[in-house]
Amino acid sequence: MNTIHHRAAAVIPLGLLSLASCVGGPETAAPGAEVRVEISAGTDRRPDISLAIEQAERRLDAGREIAAARQALTEVLADPALAPDQRDQARLAMSRVLDAEGDREAAIAAVESLLGDHPVGEPWSFQKAAEGRLRLLVTGSEEMPRPEEPSDARLASPFARALARYFPVPESGPRELTIRVFAFGGSRPVSERLRTFALPPAIRALRKEACPRCDDHVAIHHLSYGTDGWAQIPAARPLLGSSLAVFYFDLGNQRIPARYDAELPLPSADIVARLEKGEGLIAVRERGGAPPAILIAAPRQAQLPAVEEALAAMTELPAGPVAVPLPSELEPAEIQAVVRGSFGRYRVCYEELVARSPAAAGSVPLTFAILGDGTVADAAVDTARSTLRDATLEKCMVAATRALAFPGIGKKTTVVYPIVFSPGD
Repeated sequence: MNTIHHRAAAVIPLGLLSLASCVGGPETAAPGAEVRVEISAGTDRRPDISLAIEQAERRLDAGREIAAARQALTEVLADPALAPDQRDQARLAMSRVLDAEGDREAAIAAVESLLGDHPVGEPWSFQKAAEGRLRLLVTGSEEMPRPEEPSDARLASPFARALARYFPVPESGPRELTIRVFAFGGSRPVSERLRTFALPPAIRALRKEACPRCDDHVAIHHLSYGTDGWAQIPAARPLLGSSLAVFYFDLGNQRIPARYDAELPLPSADIVARLEKGEGLIAVRERGGAPPAILIAAPRQAQLPAVEEALAAMTELPAGPVAVPLPSELEPAEIQAVVRGSFGRYRVCYEELVARSPAAAGSVPLTFAILGDGTVADAAVDTARSTLRDATLEKCMVAATRALAFPGIGKKTTVVYPIVFSPGD
């Protein structure tokens, strides 16, 4: 059994909560009523086009008149007055039509095509919506990984030095080099801390070691694209053949679907089978005339930095898949993320207390056990260490703690987690 003392106090400031009213657009017709949109021949038909798209989307939201929605979107997409953002919105809605008609593969292909038509690194209005829809269609969830805490380091990693040979500096012509790196998922702060892919300093260091007295002026252009995950693979495909491609993979929301196996160093089914043994995984696939494709994989997202740390320490590219031993315990960051995600429940407890005692403030140390399946047992308040003692507050916080759900690791973990309440912060 493991005991984790979370010493960093979690401060929940109490403020006024407000509800913003939502002002709707054009009124929707009663269910079953026919809605017809006339697109006039005026000088600016964009408002009419927007209305047609919106009403098609409302039909889809209601799950009715799918054929009418398809017809309206088909007419919109054929209209020469269609603005670029409107075209993207209509294509995204057409994917919903295809899904509603039961053609999931066509719906996925429509979103992939939309994402692929936009250059990587140039944000566009419906980018997040399209990526979320692709995740939803392929996995059933729009959820994307959360970023990690930032940190920094200076030197290139041994692995960056090993990668440097894939980016030779031209010996004739302009003394410049362009490096392009795509990272699908993962954490940029972790990579920066480990300097996993710090190629410019690695290249310069190796050239200096080879010729200490050479006056070597090389312009290195390092283009790094950090994405939220696999949903941006379609957009990046035109450039992947000439780029270093790094894929982060876990058994949660960073699991890359099998439809993208052609880009991965290993088939996703093989990756999953290896991760289910509880170990991390590193794999590299050489690509003729291009930098390699790299896989960094772990059973849980919080374990990915440990696998990347093992990769960063490698002095050469592995010839085959490498298993990375991982501790089976929950990471403190995993526990903190779950508790912080339930701050709203704890806030309700505190607001009830403040309504009775406006100046109430202090620390409430929670103790609880995380069972092997991730559920919580033995939740309590450590009254001997608490500086904010109120029976009603304590009962409410214990109930909120019992409702928490953590990753299941097959064994029990005991946690001490102080929460600090401070009005007006």
